[in-house]
Amino acid sequence: ISETLYHDLPPYLNHLFLQFDRVQCISSQTDFSFVKLDDLFEQYRDVIIHIDTKDGKPSLINSVSELIIKHDRLKNTVWGNMTEAKNDLCYSVNPDVTMFMSIRKVIFTYAMFYLGLIGFVPMKESVFDIPMPSAIVDQFSDVLSRGQKVLAYIAHFLIMNRLLFWHLRRRGIKVVVFVLNKEKNFAVAEKYNVDGIMTDFPTRLIKYHTDRKECSGSDIGETSQILGKEDD
Repeated sequence: ISETLYHDLPPYLNHLFLQFDRVQCISSQTDFSFVKLDDLFEQYRDVIIHIDTKDGKPSLINSVSELIIKHDRLKNTVWGNMTEAKNDLCYSVNPDVTMFMSIRKVIFTYAMFYLGLIGFVPMKESVFDIPMPSAIVDQFSDVLSRGQKVLAYIAHFLIMNRLLFWHLRRRGIKVVVFVLNKEKNFAVAEKYNVDGIMTDFPTRLIKYHTDRKECSGSDIGETSQILGKEDD
């Protein structure tokens, strides 16, 4: 795709199968051209945007950094890569952009936590992205074996650890879970006081928190306000 001019790119399909939900998403819009990051930053100035640099080529990372600076989005853009080496490249290009942890760093963080050594681990990242295994079971329960479900719930117990989340927040690191699409999963995440939720259905998440706020008759708290922003 990097060798193709923008105006030569084909339109994307009006129906997409979601990776984290076994449903087909059909769009009612009329423009199916790819959205440019420059336009996205311009249209959603105050919305937190999460960027995975994917192949992590230096030219791509430099271009993204330039756009972040151009739109003054150092504090409301989260970027990074699943691999540690490419995450380090993001940091070397622009250490002022909020960065999420690589898969290797997340696993290392859990290992050090359960060994009681988490306090000695340096962390340059500001966001801790993790899956919520119980949500995966809910979404794919009919294709998972009983053994797989048991393993998933054990993983949920180990991953969704309130003490670890408390420690990370004390160090200024936000905890974000992905990808939740059902109201009952939103409710579970809220019980763990996570700072953000990634979802394929932002309006569904917003409605959930709006309904919760109306039912309680008061503000549902700082965490819920952050959740409503992080998913976009």
